[in-house]
Amino acid sequence: KVFGKHQNDNGLALNYKVYLTEDVNAFAMADGTVRVYSGLMDLMNDEELLFVIGHEIGHVYNGHSKEKLRTAYGTAALRAGVSAAGGTAGALAAGQLGQLGEAVVNAQFSQAEERQADEYGLQFLKRNGYSPKAAPSALRKLGGGGGGFLSSHPGSEERAKRLEGML
Repeated sequence: KVFGKHQNDNGLALNYKVYLTEDVNAFAMADGTVRVYSGLMDLMNDEELLFVIGHEIGHVYNGHSKEKLRTAYGTAALRAGVSAAGGTAGALAAGQLGQLGEAVVNAQFSQAEERQADEYGLQFLKRNGYSPKAAPSALRKLGGGGGGFLSSHPGSEERAKRLEGML
């Protein structure tokens, strides 16, 4: 019922399914597949849930899964190339410092993608006549850690405050 009128957004055909589990999660794939865990549905009201769905659609719309693969392969290839060159740089790239550098690049791209998807989710609410205040409320309910140098997601409170600033 919640997603019924959102089978298409910005030209994307969407395919929703709900997984019956206590886990709190949702994800989307490049083909328009959107999956929601029932634990998330139990945690949020409909508008908060629609923000999360809009956020996930934002990942699809902005091509984040394709970009994530490109970034991962690119950083891995760069690291392998520097390692193969030998010498001090090669030894550093092949070791833990190379792993750290690769992790930092991938995490920072992920945080930027999360911010972009948050903005899309906020616009999704506005475009469809829902309260934009549901966006920061949903992020606060998600709570959890996040943020930090190597995290793939900025902190939930930081994200909520950022969206409130946009309101």
